Amino acid sequence: MNMAHKGLSPDAVVKAAVELIEQQGRDAFSMRLLADQLGIKTASLYNHVENMETLLSEVCRYGMCLQKEAEMQAIEGWHGEEAVRFLAETYRSFAKEHRELYWLIMNMAAKDNRLLDDAAVLFTDPIKKVLEDFNLKEEESIHYRRLFRAIVHGFVSQEEQGFFSHYPAEVDGSFHFAVQCYIDSLKQGEKRCS
Repeated sequence: MNMAHKGLSPDAVVKAAVELIEQQGRDAFSMRLLADQLGIKTASLYNHVENMETLLSEVCRYGMCLQKEAEMQAIEGWHGEEAVRFLAETYRSFAKEHRELYWLIMNMAAKDNRLLDDAAVLFTDPIKKVLEDFNLKEEESIHYRRLFRAIVHGFVSQEEQGFFSHYPAEVDGSFHFAVQCYIDSLKQGEKRCS
């Protein structure tokens, strides 16, 4: 990338940080590495960002917006069961394709209440939109939003850690089975609410 520092914007710094984290890994990321990537001195980087924690919070917000955008695009024009399937697939794909960014978001949000508040909105909007098709009562809808994240994030977590490698069934088949169980439960919830 090697940008000159003149005209360097906060957005450019965040995008460069995202790129580095995805390439090098979140554990290898440092302000010095980012400054080198941008072609500036490490001390000059602090003219654009307050500190590492603030920068990582912005990286997480950027990643959450990226994930939400991918999910909203995936469900556009789809309704009901198909929308649930596309949303679940997109969530899982995002977590795999942006592994380092995804896990940075999960770890940072657990430690930062403001970031957690942002995550609650950004991660909830797509499933909230999908659930509108199921005519659920508000409280039931909240339970199903939480359940969706528990199923998909839980699956992604177990898959990431290799816990599914010891079974003869195909992992994708298990994922589709989990999503279908969620859909079946949604149909029951819809009946209860009608």
